[in-house]
Amino acid sequence: MRFLEASRLHCAWIADSPPLGWPDVYVTLALCAAATSRIALAPGVTNPLTRHPSVTANALVTLHRLAPGRVALGIGVGYSAVRAVGLKPATLSVLNDYVVECRRTFDVRGVSVPVYVAASGPRALATAGRIGDGAMVTVGTHPALVRRALATIRDGAQTAGRDPTTVDVVFLAGLAVADDWEEARREASPVAARRAKDAEFHPEFFLPRELEHLRHDAEMVARHYDVHRHVDPEAPHNRLVSDALVDAMTLVGSPGRVAEQLRAMAEAGADRVALFPAGARRRSTVERFVRDVLPQLT
Repeated sequence: MRFLEASRLHCAWIADSPPLGWPDVYVTLALCAAATSRIALAPGVTNPLTRHPSVTANALVTLHRLAPGRVALGIGVGYSAVRAVGLKPATLSVLNDYVVECRRTFDVRGVSVPVYVAASGPRALATAGRIGDGAMVTVGTHPALVRRALATIRDGAQTAGRDPTTVDVVFLAGLAVADDWEEARREASPVAARRAKDAEFHPEFFLPRELEHLRHDAEMVARHYDVHRHVDPEAPHNRLVSDALVDAMTLVGSPGRVAEQLRAMAEAGADRVALFPAGARRRSTVERFVRDVLPQLT
């Protein structure tokens, strides 16, 4: 986290999935808050089912006291954190009520904590536009998907009588930087596989005309996706991910290629991108991004 802050990156999102054995999100965020002074911090993301809203809200209030003005709540309906223990994701109605209750606690405690709604499908994207201070969008990196997501968020905001420009949209993108394509593809495949699973849930949204050629690839991966091996670099389903699927769903390849993909996302309207370093060498992936890609974008 100190490295990210020193690299002038804006925010760090810490995943929340206890069934997979990942470190506790709030203990981790507290340690990071104590070790830094500028970078924004948020769960990326939690869900409405595994903790009572009073517990989540209190955790965020506590973090706000450790790092005033640097804390946000990232929340979605849940995937690995709930499916891996046999639960179904929350409904959007439950998510809405949970956010309302968290905001009530924030108001009572006198703190300002923006809420980012995680979304991939069209109904969740519209909900993010309707209720979120921001949206954490997980649709992949292809410009056609970026444009679709932004339009859906905008429509949700307008339907709720909100100014769409007030919704801070962040696109979560899997990242693998390597000069050798096979190495980059192998590292990026866990995140591309996860996006293939999203395409199974929302095929018409994720497979527009520009990406129709990926339908067979995405269906094959989704059928074999093991939620207990969620974004696991060694999961068997990663071997089913095609080059074309990786290229459409992640930031992948040489530093120049990754910079080119980021510029294409920006041209499609993605002002902010959160990086998910894929594969087994996550720290070195971020270091390479900072050293070799970031200078090409400034």
